[in-house]
Amino acid sequence: MPNQTVARTPRAPSGDGTTGVLETRLVTGLLVLVAVGLVYVAARGPIAAIAASLMAIMLLLLAVLGRERLAFLAMMGAFATAPMNKGISPGGAESPISITDVLFGLAVMLLVPTLLRRSLKLPLAYTIGISLIMITGTLSTLFSPDPLISSVQFVQWLIVIVGLLGLFALWSPTWRMVDVLLWSYVVGQMASTLYAPIGGGVGNRYQGLSHHPNEFGGAGVMAFAALMYLWRRNDAVWYRVVVALAMAASVGSVVASGSRAGAAVLAGLVLMIPFVERSALKGFLLAVLGALFVFALPFVVGNSGEGSAIARLAGSADALGADRARTEAQDFGIDLFLQHPFVGNGFSDALFVHNVVLGVASSTGVIGLLGYLMVLFTLARPIIGNHPNRRLGYVVWAFIAITPTFPGLEDRTLWVPMAPAILLAIQARMTSGKPEPATRAAARIR
Repeated sequence: MPNQTVARTPRAPSGDGTTGVLETRLVTGLLVLVAVGLVYVAARGPIAAIAASLMAIMLLLLAVLGRERLAFLAMMGAFATAPMNKGISPGGAESPISITDVLFGLAVMLLVPTLLRRSLKLPLAYTIGISLIMITGTLSTLFSPDPLISSVQFVQWLIVIVGLLGLFALWSPTWRMVDVLLWSYVVGQMASTLYAPIGGGVGNRYQGLSHHPNEFGGAGVMAFAALMYLWRRNDAVWYRVVVALAMAASVGSVVASGSRAGAAVLAGLVLMIPFVERSALKGFLLAVLGALFVFALPFVVGNSGEGSAIARLAGSADALGADRARTEAQDFGIDLFLQHPFVGNGFSDALFVHNVVLGVASSTGVIGLLGYLMVLFTLARPIIGNHPNRRLGYVVWAFIAITPTFPGLEDRTLWVPMAPAILLAIQARMTSGKPEPATRAAARIR
């Protein structure tokens, strides 16, 4: 007769020195050793004590929240500080590393085990564009008059255009997480806006917590574009009121910064709405509002401060001086590009061009510029598709429109809120040809 005995279900080991208890004892012992080490370090001086305290807080958060939650918290901090970026860094605007960079670095370290289990899938156009940038950037740096400075600038650019976008592509956070990160950026800009009247600025222009009025205005533009996406993420009345107030504050920060480019980009984003939303009614309403604005423009200019974006668009004395400086920078960039239009000149002088697109052309030549445009095209194209979150493309178009007036290729203030758009580019192919779902259904998508 066959043996019909049923094997018992194995039980988890109990306190007899087996795996679970052994791991607990090892972790406890390690924490005790770390605590002793932190006490020893704290006794070495006030700076060491601060560092030890920060480390102890991080370990406590790690124990309470877990690795991935703490990584996401660090990512939120990076997004929240991005609008200020170097304005709140201990080393000031000249510091090569900002608080935003430190928080991103912490998040990446905590996410390493998670990232190693993921597979990286990037759009073909983005991959080709990055390949062209890396090849031309490397060659132009090797033959640059100052290879060391050029290589440093090139690496800093690669950190955002490859590292930051690649991080989001590999990490693949849910869309709810993307919402929280973008809200973190908006909150950071709101804090900078509230500080603006206290901190003063340059002349009649405010700069908030950032290091320059144009940076303050650029952050306001990116926050406004992010809010255009966030508007459709919830249709509750209270939520729409909060978004509308934040949008008004973002517009106010752009006007107070005196950034004429920022004001023009805001107008362009609003004009995009009928095309993106595919609504003739919204187009008509925008036309009416535009006519009212033109009618009221003389009154607005007369009552705005001399350093405001509206007054500078009207041609204040401050704006005329800025125009001359920009013209000189543009002429310098064109001359630099014509010296080596195919292989580029490296990145050592890209900062002085004061135009990201022209800076890329003068640094990497026409082939590198083609690669950069392919990257931007990959990120910008999904806004005309059917993906439920295609409105995130507003952030990309804001980036494209305002960077010709900015000097830094690697500007965290502009790159950070745009980074999640790589998720849209990856997923847009999956929804090609499918109808757009309703708002509530879209909000439930990962």
